[in-house]
Amino acid sequence: MKSSKNYALAQLHFYLSKWPFGFMLVKTVFSGTFIHRGIQSAVHQYRTKQCQAPIVAHVDVVANENTVHWDNHVKLVESKVLKGWLDWEFIEVEHIRPSVSGDRSIYYLQHFFTEHLPHMPVKRALSLGCGGGNLERALIGLNASETIDAFDASPESINLAKRLAVENGCSNRIHYNVADIDKIKLEANSYDFIVAKMSLHHFEDFDHIFAQISRALKPGGVFMFNEYIGPTRFQWTELQLSITNRILQTLPEKYRLSAFTGSILDEIQRPTIKEMIDMDPSEAINSSEIIPKVEQYFDVVELKRYGGTILHLLMNHIMANFDTDKELDATLLRLIFLQEQLLVENKVLDSDFCYAVVKPKKN
Repeated sequence: MKSSKNYALAQLHFYLSKWPFGFMLVKTVFSGTFIHRGIQSAVHQYRTKQCQAPIVAHVDVVANENTVHWDNHVKLVESKVLKGWLDWEFIEVEHIRPSVSGDRSIYYLQHFFTEHLPHMPVKRALSLGCGGGNLERALIGLNASETIDAFDASPESINLAKRLAVENGCSNRIHYNVADIDKIKLEANSYDFIVAKMSLHHFEDFDHIFAQISRALKPGGVFMFNEYIGPTRFQWTELQLSITNRILQTLPEKYRLSAFTGSILDEIQRPTIKEMIDMDPSEAINSSEIIPKVEQYFDVVELKRYGGTILHLLMNHIMANFDTDKELDATLLRLIFLQEQLLVENKVLDSDFCYAVVKPKKN
């Protein structure tokens, strides 16, 4: 009974989120009440159960254990029901944009266009690990490329991406296909730029992938990625966990309600390798090797490290507790952002996320 109730509330949350005005009205009316807390708790319990539930792949498509998680969660991710720390506008504007572009009003795609695509639209672009297709639709909406090829290993993600492209009137310019990126073969000298948004850390064979990217770029073409580059399988360091938990434990309890359990969060723990594989076999499968492998195959044109070493661990749990329209809440968040920034800048902690533009090494 409890499970069906959680499912119903999760679906209600999903459908309300499709109408922003109604969603915000409901949120404003019930914010801080037992109704709001009950919905939050039910939604997050449902999400957690979905992440743990055994799943059977469709028999009419080629699928494996690495695609199953995304086949079943892409709609929630695309709709922002599954909301990570990078999905909060306050974090984007106050922390990430200043770190990447140096300007709160300029996000990473705008920065990329200004600095690296002097002439738009280009003829042809490629997106690797496209998921539900939000990046490609954004690129077409900004007229970055005449056409875009996009690949993902999840058949359900590709199906959703195709449907949303039709709904947004851009299906004639985006060509979606299912592909195992670790085994992909790309046409030589085909693309003006190639992009990957939070997808590289789901790939394993960087020697093959980066060789293919180098081969597929036209002369003068660039590869841009916005990515998690931290510890493989989220095996966070003791120092990273210690600092994160000390920050967490200084916060009043009202800011420590976990988005995943609905209860007060006292400590963030490192997941086991088994827990990571059970959740998603591809999650951060070889993430710590991304930058070393990139440097073998490419010359770095631009690399901006924007932390996430603390914020990823912390804000995935507690960001929903902050009302950024309140000066105190906004100030607390900015202080946490500053703590992480200073620790990364002074090399006490590594940066777990980065934005980068690279070009193939000359033979």
